[in-house]
This record gives sequence, structure tokens and C-alpha cells, in this order.
Amino acid sequence: MRRGAAFAILAGLALAISMATDARAQSQPSGERFSNAAVTGGVTITRKDCAVLEAQHTAAWVEVDGRGECLRYYAAGLRPGPNPIAAAWMHGDIMGTKPTSVGHQEGLGVAAMIDQERALAERFGIPFLFLARPGAYGSSGRFWTTRHTPREAALMNALLDVLKTRYGVTAWALGGHSAGGTLTAEFLARRHDLRCAVISSGAPAYRAYLEARGLRTLLARPQGWFDPAASLDRIPRDPERRVFVIGDPRETNIPFHTQRGYFDALTARGHAAWLVPLERAPAPRHHSLVDFGETALGLCGAGADSGRIVATLKAMPDQRERISN
Repeated sequence: MRRGAAFAILAGLALAISMATDARAQSQPSGERFSNAAVTGGVTITRKDCAVLEAQHTAAWVEVDGRGECLRYYAAGLRPGPNPIAAAWMHGDIMGTKPTSVGHQEGLGVAAMIDQERALAERFGIPFLFLARPGAYGSSGRFWTTRHTPREAALMNALLDVLKTRYGVTAWALGGHSAGGTLTAEFLARRHDLRCAVISSGAPAYRAYLEARGLRTLLARPQGWFDPAASLDRIPRDPERRVFVIGDPRETNIPFHTQRGYFDALTARGHAAWLVPLERAPAPRHHSLVDFGETALGLCGAGADSGRIVATLKAMPDQRERISN
């Protein structure tokens, strides 16, 4: 055999092995579909069943205060390790004002979520992960009673730690919509590995949001929620980290002035932050800017200049209809 032909075969084998290894680092599609009915009643996944999902790179078993949950994630673009930067997105609520009003995830499943993250990874050239909050998008738990609580924040923060170790992630570009944006703001004070933070239509000043909406019942039970604005003085200084606060000034769900107040508090403390008002969210509530949040996250994680990020967001069309949030 000629030396050139031998080298070609060896190179081909090396490429095949590399591709196979990369494939094992990605979430593996399945026929699993999300069920709104299951969300209403609560989702239970045993530790044994979670191990099967972990082998498919779509779940991680996370324990807080001795109680575990099988939290799902859907990833694309990951290398077997290390991954210097990875983008992670936390979705908003999938329930409204009562535990039977479930939306967003119906019609989607594991394969569709992986395809969504693959498109983002290819678009921005960095790994993308969709992190499912407890009780939603296939994760175990009761969404109605866990959302917005300190336990949810602790579980999602622990999930980031597990995935960081599993995939050798050095730094996160972290973002989220609505309550996912509130979690993102909360983690600014809890983590030292955030290169980017994108708060899209979120409530980073949670008490101010409750007060503005006149939600007295929740205000009377502060132990049941967390307020990232209360942790502003604990946010570590990091000149490499950028924070983008994105909102629609017309919004009726989370008043824009509460988002602006949080942004002002960030900059007053010397953190690098950008406020991006965009009248692009659909009526009637003008609440969803998910496309814009994901775009800012991808560009920031890929190292784009901040001016380019803001200009790109301003040039985008109105928010399109979508199921996932």
C-alpha cells in the first residue's frame, strides 16, 4: 500500500472516530413528546429511569436538600470536551394563572428541541443547550408549585454545575425568557462563570414587579420567591461579562420600568450592561421577545461586539409565533 493511501485511510479513521465521539456528546433524539396533561398532574421520573435519559444526553439527576429531580436539557454543538463557551437558555412559564392553563410545550418533543438547538449552534458557531425547568419540557417535578421558588433556583443552578462538569464547559453564555430571565439575573450573584447574561422580558427586580402588578398575596409570602435585585451587591465584578436587558416598553405583564430600574442598578455598581428596548413583541401583552433573546445570547457567546449585537436586535423583524419559549 502506498504511503499516501495509508495516510488517507488513517485520516479517514481519525475523522470517523472524532465524529462518533462528538455525536455521543450530543443529545440523542427520540420519539418522546411533551404532554400538557402530565404537567398539570406533575411529572415523576425515577432515578433509574433518569439514568437511561442521562445516557441519551437529555437529562441530569440533580439533588437539593436531599430531594432529587430529573431535569431535562436538549443540546447540540457540544464537543466531547473541553467546551470553552456554551450558550444555555432557560424558558419562561408554561402555566398561566391556574394549574390547568398549560401552554407552549404542546406539540413539541425531544427531537424537535434538539433540532431547535442544532439550528442555533450552527447559526452562531457555539454549543447551545435548552434547559427545562422542573415540571416542564420533560423535566420531573410540579411546575405549578416549584416555579419562581428558591428551590427552583437552587435546582437550575445545580443543573448548570452538573452540565459544566459533564461537558467541560469553562464559561456560560446564559439567558432566558420571562421567569427564565429572572433566573438568569439571580445567577449573576451566584456564579463566577458567566461570560454573558441575557434577560429577555424578565423580572429581574421581582419585588418591584409584584408591587407594580399589585400581587399582594405573593408579596405577603416573600419566602416563596426570590428577588435578584436583592442580590445586586453580591454580583462579582467581572470586566469580561456582559449583561443585556431586553424588553418591550409596551409590555403589560412585566412593566418595563422595573426592568429599567434593574439595569440602572447594575450600571450604578459598575457592571457592563446594555438596556435594549424593542417594540417588537406581539400583542396583546407584548411579552415575548424569545427570538431576540436567543440572538443576543448567541452573538454574545460567539464574541460579537456589543454595538453589533444591539444593532442586530434593532434590525430584526417582529417576534414570530413559536411554541417553545
